[in-house]
Amino acid sequence: MRASGSGLVHLMARPPQSVITVARVHWVVGSVIVVSTLLLHSATHNLPRIQFGPRTFMVAGGLAALYLLAGTLVWFGAPFGRVLSRICSLLYLPRANFGSAIWETMNSPEFRAHFVRGGRPRTNSQ
Repeated sequence: MRASGSGLVHLMARPPQSVITVARVHWVVGSVIVVSTLLLHSATHNLPRIQFGPRTFMVAGGLAALYLLAGTLVWFGAPFGRVLSRICSLLYLPRANFGSAIWETMNSPEFRAHFVRGGRPRTNSQ
């Protein structure tokens, strides 16, 4: 791999702190959904009066995958990652101190610049 002029090297570079924060929040939420689902299944699978169908686990798995995907797309600066991050962040809005902080972070110029041309802000020379 070349150190200069390579798009691959840029993808592997550490993103700005605002991007790291938003991506980690999405990853934590996705991980909590996975762990909670596994704990719920292990605690209730032998109880005859409490039963969860396959649809329950498909919905939980889909939500976990959505949040994990959102965090990954935000980390790599994929264009759809910004939209998916906004959609996933709707869950955080009822908690005013937390939700508004995430939304303000996503409104920051540093965060928005991460999604322009692979994370590099546009200049006149590009």
